[in-house]
Amino acid sequence: MNERTMPDEPEIQATVELLAAVAHPARLTVLLALSRRGPLSAGDLQHLAGLEQSAMSHQLRVLRDARLIRAERQGRQMIYALDDHHVAHIIEDALTHTRE
Repeated sequence: MNERTMPDEPEIQATVELLAAVAHPARLTVLLALSRRGPLSAGDLQHLAGLEQSAMSHQLRVLRDARLIRAERQGRQMIYALDDHHVAHIIEDALTHTRE
């Protein structure tokens, strides 16, 4: 049996923070929408999550700070996308696990 080494404390703490950022219904909704539909505007995400603009801004900031999403300005709109393909795997694997 091949034994894997345990991550160090900073790596564990960073992972806890990442999972905490995902652990909110609105943020999970945003991540699922971006995973399944691709890049979306803040307004589209606000509509999907059923949040007011200020609440959506806060949730998007949490996700950006956790490096789960990135934003790009297109004209007057901010367009949000998943930071990388790993984020989609985290979300989809969690959903698959809950269905089992």
